[in-house]
Amino acid sequence: METVLIKSILSIFLSLIIAGILFFEKPIKLSVSNVSPTLFIGFTWFLTRLIPFFVVYIWFNYIPFSDISGFFNQATHASRGEVVYRDFYCMYSPFFPYINGFALLLWDDKRAIVLMMVLLEFITVISTFSFFKTTTNKTELLFKILIYWLLPSSFMFCVLGGQEDELMWLMVVLSFLMFQKTGRLEILGIFLLLGFLVTKAVFVLFLPALLFLIKKPIRWIWPMAVLGIVVLFFLYNTSRWEFIGQPTAEANTFRAPNLPSVLSPITFGIFNFGAKFWNWIGLLITVGMGIFAANRFKKLPLTHSLSAVWVLLFGTMMVVQQSAYSSYIFIFLLPLSLVWIDFNNKKEVIILLIFNVGSAIHPSLWWRLQQPKYTTPLVIFQKPIYVLDYGLQILVLLSTLYFLRLVWKKATA
Repeated sequence: METVLIKSILSIFLSLIIAGILFFEKPIKLSVSNVSPTLFIGFTWFLTRLIPFFVVYIWFNYIPFSDISGFFNQATHASRGEVVYRDFYCMYSPFFPYINGFALLLWDDKRAIVLMMVLLEFITVISTFSFFKTTTNKTELLFKILIYWLLPSSFMFCVLGGQEDELMWLMVVLSFLMFQKTGRLEILGIFLLLGFLVTKAVFVLFLPALLFLIKKPIRWIWPMAVLGIVVLFFLYNTSRWEFIGQPTAEANTFRAPNLPSVLSPITFGIFNFGAKFWNWIGLLITVGMGIFAANRFKKLPLTHSLSAVWVLLFGTMMVVQQSAYSSYIFIFLLPLSLVWIDFNNKKEVIILLIFNVGSAIHPSLWWRLQQPKYTTPLVIFQKPIYVLDYGLQILVLLSTLYFLRLVWKKATA
């Protein structure tokens, strides 16, 4: 439980720093207003990501574990030129192990993968700034980026966890930046396909919503379909149906926190949460929310409609999918923070910090408790630590629902 304690202390420390930044908001914004955005983002990334990386992994020689161990194993196979799904197991999209494999060619160490994710997060933030700068005040955007770097979840999942979830948002933003630069929907389709190939299978859940957000969908669908068929032919030829079976197998894992994990004990297990059919129900609700939101928000500026649909879709997935756990906040935390949070609203800020602290701490606690599944209230009260675990589950779930409602209200105002 030492890791849980360290993350708890660090989360509180980061939250206090954010409180201090908000207290000195005016002088900070004044000093930021005349600074080059690239210089500011680079400098703050260096302070909040690169220096902590060197302190944790070089100074203290800390070796990451958990998901990084799985990434390292897959990347090792990929760096040897082995074929994904056929020669080694992979629960992610086919190109993802090779990205990490490239990092291992430069530094054969688990820490190389964390460093890769730190670098990719920098690219994600720079790209997101470029995407939003046309509709959001530059100074306001840079101020929010400063806060984003220090949010407990973004810090923990990137620096200490080396999580890849934010790559999905990066690929969406890059897709639309390339579309805006070229004016060609075909380019959008190609980059969206690339996004699916380098991240994870749930990326595809966003595509139905784009049918309502982007006019003339056939123009971006056809190049995606043509190139996709080529990739599918190669994957089937090398691994048969393993390219579907291995990534989707993750959906069969019952995790927490989500609505099924919270409801399971108070319904005494009568709904049989964990059964495969609940996966399909969760996916249908998630895709349905994305389509419904996209149809409702299609008249908004693209930056706002895209970010709103993204937050609502993957926030809904975090609530209803029984394989979801709190690291999924990393999928949508950046657009949520930069577009939809009013940092002058104390209620929104406090709940955002609670959401971040709970999401940052819970995975470590839950895994160290051997992933408990509560079937009755009595099980929860067997140990005080179970009460803490279940309480954090409720906290994260309610916070997610709060921000889903908040984004919906602001987007429809």
